[in-house]
Amino acid sequence: MADSLKLALGLRVQAARRRARLTQEALAEKVGRTPESISNIERGLQLPTIETLADLARVLSVPLPELVEGIAERKIAPERLQIELQLRETTRILSDTDLKIALELVQVLARAKGRTRLKAGTTR
Repeated sequence: MADSLKLALGLRVQAARRRARLTQEALAEKVGRTPESISNIERGLQLPTIETLADLARVLSVPLPELVEGIAERKIAPERLQIELQLRETTRILSDTDLKIALELVQVLARAKGRTRLKAGTTR
């Protein structure tokens, strides 16, 4: 589980850094860490301290809970983590109307596969 946790957190940090249009070097400088440390966090090789995590959230303008929410609940394969992150990042650019449509499409697919108990129009 620790590897999955580190990878999930790293992918979220990486996505937030890219959204902020920062290099690993620039982010490292802003949080007082080395570029190697940022790289290791993003690749899931090390967990940041709580202080570093708070600094990353502040510099990247991301609420701290967004970086850590739900990642320790289940073991997730690295490939799935990457896909879930891509889906999450893609939805950020959608309008509210388009996001609702995307949610409905995903729910239809999930129901067709028999893997959800969500009702149409329900969100988590």
